[in-house]
Amino acid sequence: MGMNLEKVTDRVYANTEGQSGGNIGVILMKDRAIAVDSQYPGSARAFREAIEKLTDKKISHLLLTHYHGDHVFGAQVFEDSEIVGHRLLKTKMEAMLKTDWAPANLEKMVQSLTSRSPERAWLYDGLKIVLPTTTFDDRFTSSDGEMSVQMVRTGGHTAESSIVYVPEERVLFAGDILFAKTFPYASDESADPDRWIGAFERILDTDLDVIIPGHGPLSDKTEVEKQLNFFKVVRDEMKRLIDQGAAPEEVVKYGWYPPYPATDRNRWEGALRQWYKVWKARM
Repeated sequence: MGMNLEKVTDRVYANTEGQSGGNIGVILMKDRAIAVDSQYPGSARAFREAIEKLTDKKISHLLLTHYHGDHVFGAQVFEDSEIVGHRLLKTKMEAMLKTDWAPANLEKMVQSLTSRSPERAWLYDGLKIVLPTTTFDDRFTSSDGEMSVQMVRTGGHTAESSIVYVPEERVLFAGDILFAKTFPYASDESADPDRWIGAFERILDTDLDVIIPGHGPLSDKTEVEKQLNFFKVVRDEMKRLIDQGAAPEEVVKYGWYPPYPATDRNRWEGALRQWYKVWKARM
């Protein structure tokens, strides 16, 4: 299966079709190429082939924005590159290798996924977990003298969630900090709505024209502002409800008005319960 890479700028390309996992992209430096996120093994192979059709530059780095499978499971296709992620990303992946991603459990997971959606079986073919080879605490930067790529941990969607900024191209990869035109997945056990709000504000303070979200179409700051406003409304109102003694069930049933309908009720309720847990612990 081939993959289309859409031209975002002269030196940044992305796939935002969303048919085979989270959004991915490539940055063309002077003497090398840097990939951002990897989807699954099958689609990662198609991604790499698309990059190699686009350029003959060596793929020097794969940057992983967070640990979710639709962003990291394809890392094995880039084992000849420097695989970069936040320190907490590697720690989380190492922990998962002892639990959900232990060989027997990983095999069961793939069997379950492919039995439910046989047409997606090709995505998981030959799956093995590959850890980052380089980690960072606050920031990772790669520069070639003409342009730079800056990877910064924000947290929010997950504890290690990171964004990737290319200042010379005025482009930012938001990872799953931004689900464009849809309600986000926000119930990860490490999801932190306060840090998520901070990440949105950081993006709004960044000099950029185009945002490549973790899911959804190419966007700009208008989309971030829309979602930031909703997060702030929920924060203020939910804290008021918690202060009045509201239980999680009451919060879930409250008359919220998200910018995009949550077509998956479990996603919606999971987000509210996670945010409730975080804010109640901080009050």
